Amino acid sequence: MDDGVREELRRLRARAYGPGADISDDPAAYARLLVLEDLERTERTEPVAPSPEPSVPAGVEASVGVAPVDPASLDDDADAEAEDERARERAPLVRSKRTVWAWALSLAIVAALASAATTAGVGFVPVAASVGAPQVATLMEDPGTQIPTIFGQRTGDERAFADFYGVTAFVGTAQIDASENRSACLYLLDTDEVGQDGTTGFRGNFVYGGCGAGIFPATVQFVVAEGMPEAFTSRFPIGTSVQFVYDGENVGVFSDAG
Repeated sequence: MDDGVREELRRLRARAYGPGADISDDPAAYARLLVLEDLERTERTEPVAPSPEPSVPAGVEASVGVAPVDPASLDDDADAEAEDERARERAPLVRSKRTVWAWALSLAIVAALASAATTAGVGFVPVAASVGAPQVATLMEDPGTQIPTIFGQRTGDERAFADFYGVTAFVGTAQIDASENRSACLYLLDTDEVGQDGTTGFRGNFVYGGCGAGIFPATVQFVVAEGMPEAFTSRFPIGTSVQFVYDGENVGVFSDAG
């Protein structure tokens, strides 16, 4: 790098790092600065072969003479080298503006993707599957009880359970939709009214029923109201909630009345 190019580099550095720096508004000058700084770094890193010292015949030193070295010129050179070194240390700050923006943008993108992944993973409010009401009883099967016609066509898997405070439970398989899908169903009838007409029909003040679907069990649940058998309301007061669940084998009773 000759003196002219080195002077050009100094002027460009002054525009980049000095007071009132304006090189960011001049893309061509900025590009030239990068080229010259790369050239300077290359020169500094490449080894320079030492030039041979000219031999001086004996006795010539006095006639030729050696110019004394001015200490002030050494100080000026040292100051210039120090200024160049400080400029080189500051160089990455200007060149890194675009890098800083790219880094900030990448963080924003990562945050957005993380937020999207979180939203995709939890895109709904979880609902508890159970309110935690205690189980208060398990119904006992009673093979002697007649099965009502509520299930329609018999399949042979219908079962009846023993009276439970004036309520009789029946389970069996029934058609649950127009596509002829069948599932386990649970019905609660008034014990005093089942088969009273001498048939397998039923009548009474209430009929509660519910069918399962796939892995979901047949469930009947209601708030105790007027019209239920007296024995039932004595055990489960009016206004309390009860739930009967058929798990495919047994019928469990749950209640907030305890």
